[in-house]
Amino acid sequence: MAHDPLVPSFTIGGVPVSATDMAGLIAAVGRRLAAGPAQPGTFVVFRDAHGVVRAQKDAALHAAHRDALLVCADGRPLSWIGRWRGLTAMRQVPGIESVEALCRAGAAQGWRHYFLGGGEGVADLLATTMRARVPGLQVAGIETPPFRPLSAAETEAMRERIRASGAQIVWVGLGTPKQEMFMAAHAPHLPGTIAMGVGAAFDVATGRIPRAPKTLQVAGLEWAYRLAREPRRLWRRYLDTIPRFLLIAARDALTARKAPRPSETGASGQTGSSAA
Repeated sequence: MAHDPLVPSFTIGGVPVSATDMAGLIAAVGRRLAAGPAQPGTFVVFRDAHGVVRAQKDAALHAAHRDALLVCADGRPLSWIGRWRGLTAMRQVPGIESVEALCRAGAAQGWRHYFLGGGEGVADLLATTMRARVPGLQVAGIETPPFRPLSAAETEAMRERIRASGAQIVWVGLGTPKQEMFMAAHAPHLPGTIAMGVGAAFDVATGRIPRAPKTLQVAGLEWAYRLAREPRRLWRRYLDTIPRFLLIAARDALTARKAPRPSETGASGQTGSSAA
């Protein structure tokens, strides 16, 4: 597997980030699916600062980013860094928003979706929610894997269910780094599919967890909203992530200033997209 050759990228902490926007994501998915079901399975990562920091000490997670079709800027700071480096067509591409965007974009083509992950009943609720929002949506399957490693027999049975369903897009909501490891392990065995690691989108899209107000999203402060809602669970993560990410970004900025700025061609399937 390899990154879409029509989408430029930059690296931060050695992690590749695709310089694209939502339209570019949709175009890349469309190109891949148009190539037919014999294509090797692949996957898309939606990356934030926490994931970049975590990848610094997790070689398998780092490798998963290199193997992905795209690594989208789920966090706004990553899109800011890409634009600072000269990729001005780049935008934030939240995994939360990608679910409905891709469901809508592929409805006319009959793209078939498989919802896998979340707590008990959440995948089914997400499928029901998307069906209500997108008339004619094709749902190929729904699955909630157990919160433990699968046996060899369970692994093959799950893969066979996905293959037999005719799924083309597999929505995976398992959280970082579990979902990235899951996609990297299973995508090669699921030809014709694109897995999308969207984590909390399962809960946000179904209304189980509220998303930060738009003003905080624009300011790149969604993390602060999540911290305010779940301080006991998240304070240690952000205490570690924020300073480490800033150090990584500062170090890479010094290197990037000495390098020629990359071409913007392909950021949305064309040069100079103006999507917000």
